[in-house]
Amino acid sequence: MEKRTPAWKTGCLHQVTPSEETPSRELHLSRERLFLLCPQLKALMSGDLVITVSPDWQALNLYAEPRWDILRRDLQALPTDNSEARRIQRRMLGNAIILSAEKTVVIPDTLVNYAGLVDAFDSPLWMIVFDDSNAELWPEHELKRLFSEAQWGKSPLIRFMRGEQVDHRGRSLNDILALDDFWLEHTHDYVQWLFPIDTPSRANLQAPVLNEADQQWFRRDPFLRFQHRRALDRMLRFCGLKRAEHIIEPREDLHPYRHIWLKRGGHNHLLITRMIRSLHLCHQPELARVVQQAFIEIGQARGYVQPQTIAFWRQATE
Repeated sequence: MEKRTPAWKTGCLHQVTPSEETPSRELHLSRERLFLLCPQLKALMSGDLVITVSPDWQALNLYAEPRWDILRRDLQALPTDNSEARRIQRRMLGNAIILSAEKTVVIPDTLVNYAGLVDAFDSPLWMIVFDDSNAELWPEHELKRLFSEAQWGKSPLIRFMRGEQVDHRGRSLNDILALDDFWLEHTHDYVQWLFPIDTPSRANLQAPVLNEADQQWFRRDPFLRFQHRRALDRMLRFCGLKRAEHIIEPREDLHPYRHIWLKRGGHNHLLITRMIRSLHLCHQPELARVVQQAFIEIGQARGYVQPQTIAFWRQATE
Protein backbone atom coordinates (compact mmCIF):
# COMPACT_ATOMS: atom_id res chain seq x y z
CA MET A 1 0.00 0.00 0.00
CA GLU A 2 1.73 3.17 -1.20
CA LYS A 3 1.23 6.50 0.54
CA ARG A 4 -2.21 7.57 -0.57
CA THR A 5 -3.32 10.90 -1.95
CA PRO A 6 -6.31 12.28 -0.01
CA ALA A 7 -9.46 12.39 -2.13
CA TRP A 8 -11.73 15.42 -2.28
CA LYS A 9 -15.45 14.87 -1.74
CA THR A 10 -18.44 17.11 -2.37
CA GLY A 11 -20.72 18.04 0.51
CA CYS A 12 -22.94 20.77 1.94
CA LEU A 13 -21.28 23.26 4.28
CA HIS A 14 -23.03 24.48 7.44
CA GLN A 15 -21.66 26.67 10.24
CA VAL A 16 -22.20 25.20 13.71
CA THR A 17 -22.05 26.82 17.13
CA PRO A 18 -21.22 25.13 20.47
CA SER A 19 -24.35 24.81 22.61
CA GLU A 20 -22.76 26.06 25.84
CA GLU A 21 -19.59 27.27 27.50
CA THR A 22 -17.75 24.54 29.41
CA PRO A 23 -14.90 24.86 31.93
CA SER A 24 -13.05 22.05 30.17
CA ARG A 25 -12.02 21.92 26.53
CA GLU A 26 -14.87 19.58 25.65
CA LEU A 27 -17.08 20.63 22.76
CA HIS A 28 -20.86 20.47 23.27
CA LEU A 29 -23.13 20.49 20.21
CA SER A 30 -26.93 20.48 20.40
CA ARG A 31 -28.50 17.74 18.29
CA GLU A 32 -31.70 19.78 18.01
CA ARG A 33 -29.80 22.66 16.41
CA LEU A 34 -28.00 20.28 14.08
CA PHE A 35 -31.34 18.75 13.04
CA LEU A 36 -32.34 22.14 11.61
CA LEU A 37 -29.36 22.46 9.26
CA CYS A 38 -30.36 19.84 6.68
CA PRO A 39 -32.30 16.54 6.38
CA GLN A 40 -29.15 14.45 5.87
CA LEU A 41 -27.58 15.76 9.07
CA LYS A 42 -30.82 15.14 10.97
CA ALA A 43 -30.75 11.52 9.83
CA LEU A 44 -27.09 11.18 10.82
CA MET A 45 -27.66 12.70 14.26
CA SER A 46 -30.83 10.75 15.06
CA GLY A 47 -29.05 7.59 16.20
CA ASP A 48 -25.81 6.48 17.79
CA LEU A 49 -22.81 8.31 16.39
CA VAL A 50 -19.13 7.43 15.96
CA ILE A 51 -16.56 10.23 15.90
CA THR A 52 -12.90 9.80 15.04
CA VAL A 53 -10.04 11.84 13.63
CA SER A 54 -9.51 12.35 9.94
CA PRO A 55 -6.59 10.36 8.52
CA ASP A 56 -5.61 13.28 6.31
CA TRP A 57 -6.79 16.60 7.73
CA GLN A 58 -7.02 18.50 11.00
CA ALA A 59 -10.70 17.63 11.27
CA LEU A 60 -13.09 15.08 12.77
CA ASN A 61 -15.06 12.43 10.89
CA LEU A 62 -18.63 11.61 11.99
CA TYR A 63 -20.33 8.34 11.02
CA ALA A 64 -23.67 6.70 11.65
CA GLU A 65 -22.90 3.52 13.57
CA PRO A 66 -23.89 1.09 10.73
CA ARG A 67 -21.61 3.00 8.32
CA TRP A 68 -18.78 2.89 10.86
CA ASP A 69 -19.15 -0.88 11.35
CA ILE A 70 -18.44 -1.38 7.65
CA LEU A 71 -15.53 1.07 7.67
CA ARG A 72 -14.08 -0.47 10.85
CA ARG A 73 -13.92 -3.89 9.22
CA ASP A 74 -12.22 -2.37 6.17
CA LEU A 75 -9.67 -0.63 8.40
CA GLN A 76 -8.95 -3.81 10.35
CA ALA A 77 -8.36 -5.64 7.07
CA LEU A 78 -5.59 -3.26 5.96
CA PRO A 79 -2.12 -4.87 5.69
CA THR A 80 -0.29 -4.40 9.00
CA ASP A 81 3.13 -4.70 7.36
CA ASN A 82 2.62 -1.36 5.59
CA SER A 83 3.48 1.85 7.46
CA GLU A 84 0.80 3.92 5.73
CA ALA A 85 -1.87 1.37 6.59
CA ARG A 86 -0.73 1.29 10.22
CA ARG A 87 -0.83 5.09 10.37
CA ILE A 88 -4.45 5.16 9.18
CA GLN A 89 -5.43 2.38 11.58
CA ARG A 90 -3.85 4.16 14.54
CA ARG A 91 -5.52 7.45 13.77
CA MET A 92 -9.01 6.24 12.96
CA LEU A 93 -9.39 3.11 15.11
CA GLY A 94 -7.31 4.41 17.99
CA ASN A 95 -9.32 7.62 18.36
CA ALA A 96 -12.85 6.40 17.62
CA ILE A 97 -15.54 7.05 20.25
CA ILE A 98 -19.21 6.01 20.24
CA LEU A 99 -21.82 8.56 21.35
CA SER A 100 -25.34 7.48 22.22
CA ALA A 101 -28.34 9.36 20.85
CA GLU A 102 -28.55 11.98 23.60
CA LYS A 103 -29.62 15.61 23.23
CA THR A 104 -26.06 16.92 23.41
CA VAL A 105 -23.10 15.65 21.40
CA VAL A 106 -20.10 15.85 23.76
CA ILE A 107 -16.76 15.68 21.95
CA PRO A 108 -13.90 15.03 24.43
CA ASP A 109 -10.96 17.38 24.77
CA THR A 110 -8.50 14.94 23.17
CA LEU A 111 -10.38 15.06 19.86
CA VAL A 112 -11.10 18.78 20.21
CA ASN A 113 -7.40 19.53 20.62
CA TYR A 114 -6.40 17.28 17.74
CA ALA A 115 -8.70 19.00 15.29
CA GLY A 116 -8.01 22.55 16.50
CA LEU A 117 -11.68 23.03 17.34
CA VAL A 118 -11.03 25.20 20.39
CA ASP A 119 -11.65 28.93 20.03
CA ALA A 120 -8.01 29.82 20.73
CA PHE A 121 -7.64 30.79 17.07
CA ASP A 122 -10.94 32.73 16.92
CA SER A 123 -12.03 30.16 14.36
CA PRO A 124 -15.70 29.26 13.69
CA LEU A 125 -16.69 25.62 13.18
CA TRP A 126 -18.11 24.14 10.00
CA MET A 127 -19.92 20.85 9.36
CA ILE A 128 -19.51 19.35 5.90
CA VAL A 129 -22.37 16.89 5.29
CA PHE A 130 -21.79 14.28 2.57
CA ASP A 131 -24.86 12.08 3.07
CA ASP A 132 -27.09 10.77 5.85
CA SER A 133 -24.32 8.59 7.30
CA ASN A 134 -21.15 10.69 7.05
CA ALA A 135 -20.05 14.24 7.83
CA GLU A 136 -16.90 16.08 8.88
CA LEU A 137 -16.36 18.81 11.48
CA TRP A 138 -13.73 21.42 10.60
CA PRO A 139 -12.29 24.56 12.18
CA GLU A 140 -12.51 27.45 9.74
CA HIS A 141 -8.79 28.19 9.96
CA GLU A 142 -8.00 24.73 8.60
CA LEU A 143 -10.36 25.16 5.64
CA LYS A 144 -8.73 28.51 4.89
CA ARG A 145 -5.30 26.93 5.12
CA LEU A 146 -6.19 24.26 2.57
CA PHE A 147 -7.60 26.87 0.22
CA SER A 148 -4.55 29.10 0.64
CA GLU A 149 -2.19 26.19 0.10
CA ALA A 150 -3.97 25.28 -3.11
CA GLN A 151 -3.80 28.89 -4.29
CA TRP A 152 -0.37 30.05 -3.12
CA GLY A 153 1.69 27.13 -1.79
CA LYS A 154 3.77 27.21 1.39
CA SER A 155 7.37 28.27 1.91
CA PRO A 156 9.73 26.32 4.22
CA LEU A 157 9.19 29.05 6.83
CA ILE A 158 5.41 28.64 6.82
CA ARG A 159 5.69 24.86 6.93
CA PHE A 160 8.07 25.15 9.89
CA MET A 161 5.77 27.50 11.78
CA ARG A 162 2.84 25.14 11.21
CA GLY A 163 4.85 22.19 12.56
CA GLU A 164 5.04 20.47 9.17
CA GLN A 165 8.78 20.85 8.53
CA VAL A 166 12.04 21.11 10.47
CA ASP A 167 14.60 23.90 10.30
CA HIS A 168 18.04 23.72 8.66
CA ARG A 169 19.36 21.65 11.59
CA GLY A 170 16.48 19.20 11.73
CA ARG A 171 14.65 20.83 14.65
CA SER A 172 10.89 21.28 14.72
CA LEU A 173 9.14 24.25 16.29
CA ASN A 174 8.05 22.08 19.22
CA ASP A 175 11.61 20.77 19.63
CA ILE A 176 12.94 24.30 20.02
CA LEU A 177 10.18 25.48 22.36
CA ALA A 178 10.89 22.50 24.66
CA LEU A 179 14.59 23.32 25.11
CA ASP A 180 15.91 24.84 28.33
CA ASP A 181 17.13 28.38 28.93
CA PHE A 182 20.81 27.39 28.85
CA TRP A 183 20.40 26.04 25.31
CA LEU A 184 18.42 29.10 24.20
CA GLU A 185 21.13 31.39 25.57
CA HIS A 186 24.08 29.63 23.94
CA THR A 187 22.55 28.71 20.57
CA HIS A 188 21.76 31.51 18.15
CA ASP A 189 20.60 29.99 14.86
CA TYR A 190 17.01 29.23 15.89
CA VAL A 191 15.80 32.78 16.50
CA GLN A 192 15.47 33.60 12.79
CA TRP A 193 13.01 30.71 12.38
CA LEU A 194 10.87 31.63 15.39
CA PHE A 195 10.84 35.35 14.59
CA PRO A 196 11.30 35.93 10.85
CA ILE A 197 11.83 39.44 9.53
CA ASP A 198 12.20 40.93 6.06
CA THR A 199 15.99 41.37 6.09
CA PRO A 200 18.64 38.60 5.84
CA SER A 201 20.51 37.53 8.96
CA ARG A 202 24.27 37.98 8.88
CA ALA A 203 24.57 35.45 11.72
CA ASN A 204 22.63 32.69 9.95
CA LEU A 205 22.76 32.64 6.17
CA GLN A 206 20.51 29.55 6.06
CA ALA A 207 17.68 31.28 7.90
CA PRO A 208 14.51 32.19 5.99
CA VAL A 209 13.74 35.78 5.07
CA LEU A 210 10.15 36.89 5.49
CA ASN A 211 8.63 37.82 2.13
CA GLU A 212 5.28 39.29 1.08
CA ALA A 213 3.73 35.86 0.47
CA ASP A 214 4.75 34.73 3.97
CA GLN A 215 3.22 37.86 5.46
CA GLN A 216 -0.03 37.16 3.67
CA TRP A 217 -0.02 33.65 5.13
CA PHE A 218 0.23 35.14 8.62
CA ARG A 219 -2.61 37.51 7.78
CA ARG A 220 -4.91 34.72 6.55
CA ASP A 221 -4.05 31.92 8.96
CA PRO A 222 -4.90 32.38 12.68
CA PHE A 223 -3.06 29.15 13.51
CA LEU A 224 0.20 30.69 12.30
CA ARG A 225 -0.36 33.69 14.55
CA PHE A 226 -1.11 31.30 17.43
CA GLN A 227 2.18 29.48 16.80
CA HIS A 228 3.97 32.82 16.70
CA ARG A 229 2.52 33.67 20.12
CA ARG A 230 3.70 30.30 21.45
CA ALA A 231 7.23 31.21 20.39
CA LEU A 232 6.84 34.63 21.98
CA ASP A 233 5.68 33.16 25.30
CA ARG A 234 8.68 30.82 25.42
CA MET A 235 11.12 33.66 24.82
CA LEU A 236 9.35 35.89 27.34
CA ARG A 237 9.84 33.14 29.91
CA PHE A 238 13.51 32.98 28.89
CA CYS A 239 13.69 36.73 29.56
CA GLY A 240 12.06 36.42 32.99
CA LEU A 241 8.66 37.73 31.89
CA LYS A 242 5.14 36.33 31.56
CA ARG A 243 2.16 37.23 29.38
CA ALA A 244 -1.59 37.08 29.88
CA GLU A 245 -3.22 38.22 26.62
CA HIS A 246 -1.94 41.82 26.22
CA ILE A 247 -0.43 42.20 29.69
CA ILE A 248 3.27 41.41 30.19
CA GLU A 249 4.74 41.38 33.68
CA PRO A 250 8.04 40.40 35.37
CA ARG A 251 8.36 36.98 36.94
CA GLU A 252 9.44 36.78 40.56
CA ASP A 253 12.98 35.68 39.67
CA LEU A 254 13.66 38.53 37.22
CA HIS A 255 17.17 39.83 37.95
CA PRO A 256 20.13 41.09 35.87
CA TYR A 257 22.24 38.25 37.24
CA ARG A 258 19.94 35.65 35.64
CA HIS A 259 18.55 37.64 32.72
CA ILE A 260 21.35 39.36 30.88
CA TRP A 261 19.05 41.44 28.67
CA LEU A 262 18.71 43.73 31.71
CA LYS A 263 22.42 44.57 31.46
CA ARG A 264 23.94 47.35 29.36
CA GLY A 265 24.61 45.36 26.20
CA GLY A 266 24.56 41.91 24.62
CA HIS A 267 23.07 39.86 21.83
CA ASN A 268 19.76 39.49 23.68
CA HIS A 269 18.98 43.11 22.83
CA LEU A 270 19.11 42.14 19.15
CA LEU A 271 16.83 39.19 19.90
CA ILE A 272 14.26 41.49 21.50
CA THR A 273 14.39 43.87 18.54
CA ARG A 274 13.76 40.93 16.19
CA MET A 275 10.85 39.66 18.30
CA ILE A 276 9.11 43.04 18.20
CA ARG A 277 9.80 43.51 14.49
CA SER A 278 8.60 40.02 13.58
CA LEU A 279 5.29 40.41 15.41
CA HIS A 280 4.79 43.76 13.72
CA LEU A 281 5.43 42.34 10.24
CA CYS A 282 3.45 39.13 10.82
CA HIS A 283 0.12 40.87 11.39
CA GLN A 284 0.14 41.15 15.17
CA PRO A 285 0.99 44.87 15.45
CA GLU A 286 -0.91 45.49 18.68
CA LEU A 287 0.91 42.66 20.42
CA ALA A 288 4.20 43.96 19.01
CA ARG A 289 3.57 47.32 20.69
CA VAL A 290 2.70 45.60 23.98
CA VAL A 291 5.97 43.63 23.86
CA GLN A 292 7.88 46.76 22.89
CA GLN A 293 6.47 48.81 25.76
CA ALA A 294 7.01 46.03 28.30
CA PHE A 295 10.70 45.64 27.47
CA ILE A 296 11.23 49.40 27.49
CA GLU A 297 9.50 49.97 30.83
CA ILE A 298 10.83 46.88 32.62
CA GLY A 299 14.30 47.30 31.14
CA GLN A 300 14.53 50.83 32.50
CA ALA A 301 12.90 50.09 35.87
CA ARG A 302 14.64 46.80 36.69
CA GLY A 303 17.83 46.94 34.66
CA TYR A 304 20.44 49.05 32.91
CA VAL A 305 19.20 49.13 29.32
CA GLN A 306 20.79 52.03 27.45
CA PRO A 307 18.98 54.77 25.46
CA GLN A 308 20.46 53.53 22.18
CA THR A 309 18.91 50.10 22.73
CA ILE A 310 15.57 51.68 23.63
CA ALA A 311 15.71 53.62 20.36
CA PHE A 312 16.19 50.39 18.36
CA TRP A 313 13.22 48.81 20.11
CA ARG A 314 11.05 51.81 19.30
CA GLN A 315 12.08 51.72 15.64
CA ALA A 316 11.11 48.03 15.36
CA THR A 317 7.42 48.91 14.88
CA GLU A 318 7.99 51.61 12.26
